[in-house]
Amino acid sequence: MLGTAPAVLTEEPDADGLLRLKVTFQGARHAVWALWQLGTDGEALSPEWLRASLRDRAAALATR
Repeated sequence: MLGTAPAVLTEEPDADGLLRLKVTFQGARHAVWALWQLGTDGEALSPEWLRASLRDRAAALATR
């Protein structure tokens, strides 16, 4: 993520030892692409439209 996001706004470890990042993207397509590249190593916590887009993409792939 650090190599694909134009800016990292915050970087904090959470209670589970996972790193929470607040980042910016060039747009919606870039955000979906960047998170998709992480596979199961990443999770979008917000915004909801990004979570829904990733979920729908995974469901379409599973259906195929």
